[in-house]
Order: sequence, then structure tokens, then C-alpha cells
Amino acid sequence: MATNSLPLERKQDASFLIIMVFVMSFFLNQSNVLFGINLSLSDFIVVGVLISLIMKQELELPLTHILVFSTFSIVILFYSLFIIPNQYMIAANPLATLIDYTKLLVVFLYYTIGFNLSRLKLTTVFLKGFVIGAVGIGFIGILISFVPIPYFSSIMLFGESRLIGFMNDPNFFAVIQCCALSILLRMKPLNSVIRLGAIGVILLSIISSGSKSAVILVFLYSGYFLVMKVVKMKGTTPLRAAGFITFILGLFAIVPNVLTYADDLMAIIVNRFPIFSRVELLFTDFSSAVSDGGSGRAQVWETAMHIINSAPFMGIGLGNYIPIAEQFVYNPNVAHNTYLQLSAEWGIVSTVLFFIYVGSTLINAESSLLESKLESQNRQIIRDVLIIFLIASVSISLNNARIFWLVLGMSVFQTKDTRSLNESQKGVD
Repeated sequence: MATNSLPLERKQDASFLIIMVFVMSFFLNQSNVLFGINLSLSDFIVVGVLISLIMKQELELPLTHILVFSTFSIVILFYSLFIIPNQYMIAANPLATLIDYTKLLVVFLYYTIGFNLSRLKLTTVFLKGFVIGAVGIGFIGILISFVPIPYFSSIMLFGESRLIGFMNDPNFFAVIQCCALSILLRMKPLNSVIRLGAIGVILLSIISSGSKSAVILVFLYSGYFLVMKVVKMKGTTPLRAAGFITFILGLFAIVPNVLTYADDLMAIIVNRFPIFSRVELLFTDFSSAVSDGGSGRAQVWETAMHIINSAPFMGIGLGNYIPIAEQFVYNPNVAHNTYLQLSAEWGIVSTVLFFIYVGSTLINAESSLLESKLESQNRQIIRDVLIIFLIASVSISLNNARIFWLVLGMSVFQTKDTRSLNESQKGVD
């Protein structure tokens, strides 16, 4: 049974590690492209966390995980550099393959760190650092909508209107903000005024991003959150739960019609946040909203399907997506769908096995009776963040998202820890 509570030799060592984890988590809200790679300040700090854990002999990861990743690495690198170029008659591109593999190596590092943060009971530190960063950046983003700030306005706005925070994509920024929203809804103890204010900042920043996918994600997650709240309430019968679910679905169905007549309110919001005109279409013309203004996914999804059909089992490997996509379309792009992107690169078999693995951590996410309230709360938050990423993955390629792999590592340890606790509990009984 894992009962570690940051078992470090000296108090100052523990404090230094806590500070590093907090800062790393804060900067998970930032990333920019440099040399063809999305780099974040958290990448440099996570290396420091890794070195610190190694020096203190506190870094652990089951041998099975290391063997699976090593085997996968060898197979996909060989396939990417030698098999696929000959099969598709394209030139092997070692640099592109190396860049894509570096991304994979980095996210595996985050997975490893996430596993160990959960083991060392540092999940709360991670959550606080991340959510403070998200709310702070969201507040600055909203502020520049009212009072232009030269430096921040130039780097935090995409196309001079869409809020991207310190990310390089407004849709990914909005998904990160949705993760922060789920943390704020679950985290206790938290002052009600602070919670409501922070949630308001997060929601406004999502609207300011102009991400229609994120707005839909907020509605879906909110419905899930409310349903789970009702299901877990004492005295709730299946009939009451079914009635509440029906009410929520009905509410979602009539909201667009109600908002259609709220033109004055829409006009006020659009006047202050012009980018809301993109989101407004979700309530006034849903079909246009999901297909117009750069939101069309049909072409890139179709391209990904062509690639998957041409190499269904093993995929096309790393660094080959764009040159192979050019054989199907004139202007290739990534799939904007994590499931399709991974199926194209890794093959259907590996992708299905991977998401079965992810799903197993959600299925086994129930708390043990031996867990504290804080550990149970953290387990729920990590599960919700994973669910948000799995939903958002339908419209965005999130296979290299650092926070996804970090919380996956946490979820894997939580599952392992729960099994140990349950076995101990059975032994006591």
C-alpha cells in the first residue's frame, strides 16, 4: 500500500520540490512554437523536478510502463524511417521524425512526473498552481478587452480579436480553461465569492477565445457535472435521477430558442467582446456555426480517414503525416481530432489499446473507503480533467498536450493505489 506523504529527508528539500511543482503547473498554461516544437517554460522546470526526484531516489515507474514505451519507440521509429517511405514513395525525413518523437518523449516524461506527483501526494499542489495560472491569465485577457495593454494585447490575441492567453492556439487555450473550470467546481475548501469570481473569469475567457468547440464542451461538462451531483445525492432514486436527466436535456434543448429572442443581450455582449459573434451562431444558427468561419473539419477528417484506410494496422509513423496527406489533398493539415490523428500515426490497433488503457483508469476511478476526503476530491478532479480532454479530442488534436499526459499518469497511480487499498481493506476484513 502506497502511503507516501512526501517522504523527503529534509523539510527544505520538500519545500523546494513543492515550489518547483507549483511553478511547473502554473506554466502549463503557456506554450509557443520554437524550432517546430511547442515549447513551454514548464518543460524546463519539469526536467528540474525529474532531476530532483532522481537525486532524492524518489522517482518510480513500473517496469512494465518503461518496457512498453521502449518497445513502442523502437517499432515506430523503424517503421517511420524505413518502411513507410518505401511504401508511399516519399523521402525519409529523419529531422521531422526526430521532432515528432521528441514530442512523444516529452509527454512520456510528463506522464512519469504525473505518476510520481500522485504517489508523493502533490496532486493538490499541481491543481492549485495550474488553476491560479489559468484564472490569472484569463483575467489579464479579459482586462485587455476593456483596456488595451500594448505588450499583452500583441501576444495574447490571435487575429487581433481571439484570446489565446499565452498559448499559440485559441481552441487549445479554451480547452485548458475548461480544465480549470472543472477544478474550480470540485475544489474544496474554497470561498464561495472567490469560486464564483474565478468561474466567471474562466467562462468569459472561453467566450473571448471564440472557440465554439469549447462552448459546446462547457455545456456537455456542465450537464455531466449536474447529473453526477444528483446521482450521488443521498435519497436519490433511479426515477428521480431519470427525471432530472430529462429536465437537463430539455433545458439544453430550449436554451437556443430562448436566446434567439435575446437579441439585445447578444448585441451588448458582441459589442464588448466582438469575437462572441462566432459563438453567437451556436445559439442562432448551429449548422453554420460548426461549419463556417474556419470550424469546418470535414476536409481534414476525410484526409485522415484516407491515411488510416491506407495503413490501418500500423499507421504511417512519425514525421510522415504531412507529406502523405499531400497525396490526398492540395493543402494538408493535421486531423483536428486526436482519435483520427493517433489512428493515422500509430495505427488502429495501438490507438484502440491506448484508449482502452485510458478508459480503464476512469472505470477504476472510484474512491476507497480508506482514502481521505482530499484524496477522494483529487481523484474526482483528475477524472473530470481526463473526461474533458477525451471529449475535446473529437475536434482538436490533443495527443501532445502536456497536461493530458500528466493527469493520465496521476490517474494511473490512483488506480494502482486504489487496488492496493482495497486489497488491504479485504485483508483487514
